[in-house]
Amino acid sequence: MSWIKITAQCDSSELEVLEAIYWSTGAVSVTVEDAEDNPIYEPGPGEEPLWDRLNATGLYMEGTEIEPIKTHISNTTFDLLSVETLGDKIWEREWLTRFKPVCFGDRLWVCPTGHTVSEEGAVVMSLDPGLAFGTGTHATTRMCLSWLDQHIDESNLSQPFKVLDFGCGSGILGIGALLLGAKSVTGVDNDPQALVATIDNAERNHIADKWSVKLPDQYVVEKHQLVIANILAQPLVDLSELLLSSLAPGGDIVLSGIMKSQSDWVQEAYPIRFESETEQDGWVCLHGKMD
Repeated sequence: MSWIKITAQCDSSELEVLEAIYWSTGAVSVTVEDAEDNPIYEPGPGEEPLWDRLNATGLYMEGTEIEPIKTHISNTTFDLLSVETLGDKIWEREWLTRFKPVCFGDRLWVCPTGHTVSEEGAVVMSLDPGLAFGTGTHATTRMCLSWLDQHIDESNLSQPFKVLDFGCGSGILGIGALLLGAKSVTGVDNDPQALVATIDNAERNHIADKWSVKLPDQYVVEKHQLVIANILAQPLVDLSELLLSSLAPGGDIVLSGIMKSQSDWVQEAYPIRFESETEQDGWVCLHGKMD
């Protein structure tokens, strides 16, 4: 089966109307992208960011009468950008053609469904990110996974070794920690889709019983031996009191999603001892220790 893709441009205030047109005319999916290259990497706690100008795309099944839809859109203030016919693919799995098994550090591998890893001593995470951020390909995630690989070893962990993954996304960091030997993980994210992706990926790795997922307003502070947050500098500063109050004495905190120029600013918000700063592609990952 082929598919038909209609893309129109609108202001953020008009998106709801444009989406309603797509859904009411039989679209099977609607996607939204920034129209002006104004990236938003991660919302602040409780925020739902939206670009000022958007490209919204409706996907329709082959055989749908497209002319009435085009006419409907043309009679509005929206800008009709394109109408394309797409060949038959399993689009939600198309990313797998580019995502291959990747090793972080010495042992930890992230492996998409359908692939295998045969390296001796490999700790293999099976991961399908779904709609939430986190495949391990971004520099901030790579640095966090490498830190986990270098510092978590089941043979020398305290009992219990609890992890807080704040801004868990796909669950990739918490899952990595569990596979390396952590005993339990609490994942917090302000996107409900991220929590769904986290549980799906935890089940895929047979560790869902060690996970607890929560929205930020559901999280009750408790002590963890490791707190890890791969979000952005501003939320990290805003959340410093909460994250530090969640860190057990002698525990480790790993912070990423920070641009190099923001490192000192973030460190100033955390009155603890920072032991290392790793940099990749202009991003940094900080490791601190609670005395």
